[in-house]
Amino acid sequence: MRKYFLEFILDMQAASIDTLKNSIIEFGEDLEILQLPQDDAVKGRDFKICIQTEDPTIIFDTCAQFGRLKSIKIDEK
Repeated sequence: MRKYFLEFILDMQAASIDTLKNSIIEFGEDLEILQLPQDDAVKGRDFKICIQTEDPTIIFDTCAQFGRLKSIKIDEK
């Protein structure tokens, strides 16, 4: 099966980073979640998420429940 390396920004409003991590870790490997610096006037929090997976759709669908996806990059491995 093909592996995909996903890199994207998630604009998350209220959920905790641990809740997000626990929701997607089982669908991939090498998960990295980094909080990006934010302007004080902007609501929400942006996180850069990197993960390898066989099914990008399930990662995106799960993350969309936590906020808005931005700057999506998919590389096939």
